[in-house]
Amino acid sequence: MTNLVVRRNNGRAVNPWKEMDKMINDFSRAYEASPRKPIVHIENEESRVVLTAELPGFAAEDLDIQVKENLLTIQALERAEKKKEEDKVVFERSFVLPEDLQSDRIEAEMKHGLLTLELPRKEKPAPLAVKVKG
Repeated sequence: MTNLVVRRNNGRAVNPWKEMDKMINDFSRAYEASPRKPIVHIENEESRVVLTAELPGFAAEDLDIQVKENLLTIQALERAEKKKEEDKVVFERSFVLPEDLQSDRIEAEMKHGLLTLELPRKEKPAPLAVKVKG
């Protein structure tokens, strides 16, 4: 194979193969640095919202699910081998919760790589009848 060298306007020699390797390495580093987003299915029912996330290869103890104000965050962590290192976030997804959900009564279940969250809705108050005096 022959060496391919391209000269740019500034007269500097550029090896396109090295440039291509640099691009691929930069792309792979950027991909590894950011957490991936799991596929999520949301069912919006009258009495509840059911959220199902695909998290293959993770167990229940690898998950960190938090609700802060009205933001639900799901993280799947790769546990560090040494105590000095921090756990690495592999999957992360956040959702803004509607006001009519009871965030303190969320139930979570992990089975066969599927995380299922059941978010119950608050009961709607019964209509109030007002009597008119006359």
